[in-house]
Amino acid sequence: MRSIQSGAIRLALTMLVMAAPAGRLLAQQALPSLPAGTVSAGADEDGKLKDGKPAGKGWKSIFDGKSLKGWVGEKGYWKVQDGAIYGDKGGSTPHHHYLFTTKDYSDFAMHIDFKMTGYNSGVCCRIHPVSFDDVPGYQVDMGDNYWGCLWDEHHRQVKISDYPADEAEKILHRGDWNHYYFRMDGHHYVIYLNGVKTGEGDDPGGFESGPLGFQLCHGNNTVAQFKNIYVKLLKPALPGTAPVPVNPPVP
Repeated sequence: MRSIQSGAIRLALTMLVMAAPAGRLLAQQALPSLPAGTVSAGADEDGKLKDGKPAGKGWKSIFDGKSLKGWVGEKGYWKVQDGAIYGDKGGSTPHHHYLFTTKDYSDFAMHIDFKMTGYNSGVCCRIHPVSFDDVPGYQVDMGDNYWGCLWDEHHRQVKISDYPADEAEKILHRGDWNHYYFRMDGHHYVIYLNGVKTGEGDDPGGFESGPLGFQLCHGNNTVAQFKNIYVKLLKPALPGTAPVPVNPPVP
């Protein structure tokens, strides 16, 4: 009788595990801030980190930690400080303020560490910059009610994927460094915040190529920092949307 009961309990637990959302299961297994050693920031091989860097082959750093070479942004809002890209609005502003790469990216995987205080920011990808305020495209979002979400900015102006705010709070390191690992492969995307999957799906309506970038959202003040930025190309980029840096920022 005890054996039958044990088997039934194990089956029930298995059914519960299979039915529960991924984030709810893994909330207690979130990565610490800037983890050392070998850890998994995502479920696949490309998600592995070793002492803060991607453990596998094919990864390239797109930020040298010293300058804004390879980036173009609105003057007065972006600089390099303490080995990180540092964005600060300096107060409430009515407009967005962006920094983006001078190269296009199509299908890729990215690891990035970030810290944000204030209102809202995000890691942008496959964007189509019109100005430093108008930048349509994807944004792996940062901010209350947006952590772990995928947003389509100034294109369809809609959340492509959502993640419960109460679950995000369990895995977020407020005022400290956090980690995003995400993949854009064709129309398929997958997002991990501090090692916990917060979004996955297909979005046929999104842009297929464009620069990477960072946003300081309009509204209340935001200070956002980004470092350890690594990209692995899954296929060559479709060129044509990267901005020409007419007036690039001074490193």
